[in-house]
Amino acid sequence: MDPGHLGTAFHGGGHYENFPVASWLLPAEMRGALLALYRFARTGDDLADEGNLDPEVRQAGLNALRAGLRGHNTQSIKPAEYQEIGGALRLELIARQLDTLQAEKLLDAFEMDVLHQPYPTISDLMIYCRHSADPVGRMMLAAAKIIDDPNADCPVTAASDAICSGLQLVNFSQDMGQDFARQRVYVPQQWWPAGWLPAAGAQALSDQVKHQWAEQMAQLGQDQIVRGAELVSKIRRSARGPRARLALEIAMVIEGGLAISRRVLANPLAVWRRSPVLSRADLAVIVLQAMMTFIHPRRYSA
Repeated sequence: MDPGHLGTAFHGGGHYENFPVASWLLPAEMRGALLALYRFARTGDDLADEGNLDPEVRQAGLNALRAGLRGHNTQSIKPAEYQEIGGALRLELIARQLDTLQAEKLLDAFEMDVLHQPYPTISDLMIYCRHSADPVGRMMLAAAKIIDDPNADCPVTAASDAICSGLQLVNFSQDMGQDFARQRVYVPQQWWPAGWLPAAGAQALSDQVKHQWAEQMAQLGQDQIVRGAELVSKIRRSARGPRARLALEIAMVIEGGLAISRRVLANPLAVWRRSPVLSRADLAVIVLQAMMTFIHPRRYSA
């Protein structure tokens, strides 16, 4: 485990995605939903692109997750444990009078990953982020009763979407070398130099191109996070008691995302050798900054 990687820094576990897992900061009544959502997303993500599974096996697992999420638990759909994971999230959502649309969007993103193809434009990459990242924030806010309907667009969901998409893009920038080694090219085709194809590999790219790609991706992610950072003050103004602590959790994630994006921007070529990490000293500063922002909401800057 890489304890300084964005996400692991706050939430622990063997994976690094930006996902709060039953944090003590979160209201107790939403922890069951968050644990079910984490297990669902973690399983789907592993099925989508981890290991050496055949595409047919990956798709079968995702089909089982979707069957459970839709309440179609039958013996004809395997593996049964994936149905149970989908079904557990379904029950948590139903208990909160929420539908499964946002969870279905996550599954759509996992299916895109199974048949991974580079995205033609930034706009296409952002559509992917709207499926792979934004639903998590919306379901968190609904579970915390900050919003009533995670499917409805409003200033709060717009800010949440910007943060979640921004974190996804920052992850792409920090893991650029690692993803290329796994033949996962998230750099949009509009950035590719003339004549280059993924089959040629990173070794066929100049240092200038590598620098530009990492820099552009990190900057794009940073801009998105800053655009959505007003979510902290929005929650502080509208929520009381335990629910208000969610603002502190979000502030910590924002500070972590900005710290990693700055690390990438300071040395874009380094991400092709190793993903940047945050030290314990960095994390202490992030926690302190988040607490100060929680007490006195401020305007974030990149």
